[in-house]
Formats: sequence, C-alpha cells, structure tokens
Amino acid sequence: MTAVGYVDTTLRDLATYPWGSGIDADELAAAAAALAPIGAQVLEAIDPRCARAALELRTESPWDRLRAIVRHAGRTPVGIVVAGRMLWGDRPLAADVVRRFVLCAAESGARRVRALDPLNQADMLEAAARAAQEAGIDFVPTLVVGPSPGVDDARWAQEARELAALPGAAAICVSDGSGHLTPAALASLVSMVKSAGLPVEVLVQAPGGLAALSVTAAIAAGADAVYAAAGPVAMTAARASAETLRASLVGGRELAVDRDALNEASRAITPLLTADRLSQAASAVFGPAVSLPPDLEMGLLGRLGRLGLSGQLVEVADEVGRLTHELGGLTLAYPFGDAIVEQAADHIIDQARWTEINPILAGAVLGQFGRLRGPVDPAAQAAAEAVGPIEVPSDVALDAVAHGAPVGLSEEDLVLLAQFPDEAERLIARRRSLRTEVPEEGTVIDRALLETLVQMVESSGETEVSVEQAGTRVTVRRAAPMAAVAAPGAPAAEIPVDDGMARVESPMVGTFYRASSPEAGPFVTEGQKVEAGQTVCLIEAMKLFNEIHAETAGTIRRIAVQNAEPVEFGQLLFLIEP
Repeated sequence: MTAVGYVDTTLRDLATYPWGSGIDADELAAAAAALAPIGAQVLEAIDPRCARAALELRTESPWDRLRAIVRHAGRTPVGIVVAGRMLWGDRPLAADVVRRFVLCAAESGARRVRALDPLNQADMLEAAARAAQEAGIDFVPTLVVGPSPGVDDARWAQEARELAALPGAAAICVSDGSGHLTPAALASLVSMVKSAGLPVEVLVQAPGGLAALSVTAAIAAGADAVYAAAGPVAMTAARASAETLRASLVGGRELAVDRDALNEASRAITPLLTADRLSQAASAVFGPAVSLPPDLEMGLLGRLGRLGLSGQLVEVADEVGRLTHELGGLTLAYPFGDAIVEQAADHIIDQARWTEINPILAGAVLGQFGRLRGPVDPAAQAAAEAVGPIEVPSDVALDAVAHGAPVGLSEEDLVLLAQFPDEAERLIARRRSLRTEVPEEGTVIDRALLETLVQMVESSGETEVSVEQAGTRVTVRRAAPMAAVAAPGAPAAEIPVDDGMARVESPMVGTFYRASSPEAGPFVTEGQKVEAGQTVCLIEAMKLFNEIHAETAGTIRRIAVQNAEPVEFGQLLFLIEP
C-alpha cells in the first residue's frame, strides 16, 4: 500500500509572526538538523509571516535564515511559501521581481516553492511558476478553501484544473487554513481535485484537534501528502501533529516518517516554545471551536476582550462565514482575512450590518483584486459603491528599486527592498554599521561566516571579532556610535542610570500600550510594586495584542515609553528595581 508523503511545517510555525521575535537563525538551524532524519519529503521553512518576523522583529534577513536551515537539513529538501505576486510582502510586484526572487531562493538552497492567491487565480501565480521551472525547482500551486461556494460546486474543479495547468506544477495543495470544511466535505473536495491529474497535498488548520480528523479523511480519499508539525508545535498552529497522524494510520496507508527520529526531533524542538505561546494555544484548543485561522482568532479575542465581549467570539466567527458568501466567495487568505474578521466584528459589536465597509473589501467587491467566485450581496455591493475604488499600488519593478537603492546591493537584498522598503533599509543600515576588514583585495569571504561574525559582535559585548581562514584574516568591528550634539548653552542630557535594575525590553516591533483599553487604568505606574509574571503593558503588532510581563518582582522605577508610541525590537520599556 502506498505511503502518505509528509510535508513538515514545524520551522515556519516556530518562526511565525509575532513569535518569531524569540527565535534566531541558529535555533532554526538546530531545529532543521533535528528534523532532517524524520523522512519528510520537504521542510517548509519560510512563509510571508516568517519573513516579516525576521525583518521587523529581529532585523534579520530571511535569506540568511533560509541558508542556515538548508545547511543543516541534510538531504531533506527545503521549501518556501509565497503569496502570489506579493511574495513575502504586501506590495504587488512586477514579473521581473518575482523571477529574481525565485532564482535567489533557489541559489540559497530552496528546492520547492509553494504559491497561493486568495482568489485562486492561476494567472497571478504564473510568474512564480515559470521562474521555478527556470531554476529547476518544484512548484506547487495552492487551492485556497473557503466556506463559499460549497464543495460540490463545479468552480472548485475548474480552479484546480487551471492551477494544474501552470508551467511545471508538481502537485496541488488543498489548503483549508480555517477548518471550514467537515472531514467528509474535505474528502469530497480531495476526490474532485485529483481529477486535475496531479498529486494532491492537504493542509488543514482547525480548532480543537479537528485537524487530525480532517487530514485522516483526506488520506482515505486519496491525498498523496499531508502537512503537519512535530510535537507541541502542531498545537500552537492548530495543525495535526505528525505523531498523531503516524499512530492513527498504522495498518493502513502509513505516514512516511521515522517514528524514533520524529520523537527525538519533538524533544529537541519543544524548548523553543515559550510558556506564553503554549498557554495561548492551549486556551484556543480547549475554548470554543471556531472556523478562523489561529492568528486571526487571537487578534479577534484581543479586540473582544478589551471591550468585555469575549463571549461573542462564536457569533463573530459565524458572521465571518456569512460575509465570505455575501462577498462573492472571498477566502480568509491575505489580504482579505483581517478585513473580513474586522468587518464581522463591527457587525456584531454595532448590531448593524453593511452601514460601512472595510476599504479592502470594497476594492474586492469592485473587482480591483480580480474576478470574484460568486455573486455579491446587494447590501455589500451598495456599501462598496458608496466607498468607491481604493488606491491600489502599481506593480513594483526591479529597475525602479535598483535606481533608488544604495550602490552595491545584492539581488537578494534588492528583492527584499522591493517587498519591505523600510525593514530592508534597516537591515542594510545594520550591516553597514559594522565594518569588515580584508587584507587582500579580491579575497572571497564565505557569506555564512561573515554573517556569523556579525551576529557574534552584535550579541556580545565585544567591539570586534577576528578569524583566520586559509591564511586570510577577517575582522568584524562594531562602528563607533554617533555622539549626540547639544545646542550651544543647552544643559547636558541626563543619562539614565540603570545599574542593578532589571530591564523590560520590547520583544518585537509594534505599538506600546499602557492599558488594556482607552478607558481602563494603566497596568502599572512608576513606584508601583510588581510580581514576577505580572502584565506591565501590551505591544500591538499586526493587530495582535501581546501581553508583556515582568520577569522579576520589584518596583517600577522608570517607564521609558509614552502610551501609543511605536517601539522597536529590544527597546527599553521599563526599569524595575528588584
């Protein structure tokens, strides 16, 4: 009996936004080394949320992360995930940027690209497909599943055939990232998609442990490969765990993994999960089962909680399903998911429907993102027409990016700059704040070695680090900081003294809030005593509100940030006197 292929998502689930702020490239490389022997047909390493976490929260290049993973993955292929012509970012990109991006991914060791479009438009994936074919790596288009239309609708089969016809398509991934489909409905859809003539892979994220049931039903219907994660990482991402699937399939179409290697990998990776993340995941597992992507559910819970409306989670989730139908069959994939959930919450909170509409949804209704997959409700249509067309940025071309970029940038930095202008500029500035000395002109330096030395200098108190390799000495030296110049006659700025103080620093880029809502009092004030683990503030990042806790008991001696101010990764928030 044919074994079921296994696509491992552990690495990208570990490093997703905003949790990626606590995971560095070395830890991901160690996780890849642990996963390498388990027998996965591919390790999916980086997707748009992982790339954003690396750049925004750690000012690290996703390319460096990818190379670190590839170096430690052994013979197991490593893959990336992209969102159509936006790739890892949120700006539409010209075909030349998409092509160079995919070629850079292949040069960095990626052996597979999986791509998705929120409306399942095959033409939006064609540039990535052709680039993957040129690079000689696998290309897997994704059929994004939503609650509308029903699985017996012929449109699903048509979309699957169009995706299968893309150049070099090696398989089709059926992705139900919200648990909308029952196991029986998913099995029916898998059977339909197999008629397109390509192997079918199945990805499910569903609440309350339902993912494993759905994936098992998909396997019974003929799925050729399934997506899962190792150990408790699966729980944090609302996925089926590889261990559960392997055990449930014994005696039938067994999962192609090595049991002992998988168990060892789970033990090695579990310490990378923070207690906060595990607690949040457990509350989702044992809370009400709602058909929402985990990241959108957490953001919604934060919003409802601040308004004292947490009990209306299920009602909002049901409204989300209605809206996808009324909006012509939109899915919850980016950029529609956040907008649909926000619109649904507004309907429930205000107890009124379609009095206004999110601009992204208005643009979708008016056809600015492509053809819709069904009719639009008249009330939604009227609301969209009242707003009118939104401003959609034009495609970013590589020549335009290169024209305004610093001289000497590599192509991989240029394609990052095209997707993340501000974040990529910070990354480039960070690199240029460190000078490297090479005694002989024309000497070739291993890029991985250079990046390692840069990280050593940044993470230690050393001003420089040198290493000699094959007779060549390479030195990475911390640049001298620029001194602030005071105006003539101005008093010298007071330098805060924090000797002996415990620092509370921001674990991510976001917005600092001292209270849970504008009407509530602050979590802490200067001079207040706090206990270890006590919430001291919130950091909002990508509409997720993350509680920041004191790591030690003591007295708040300084609050270093004003309410609602933006903060950077590692920025001082509080000083606590133990």
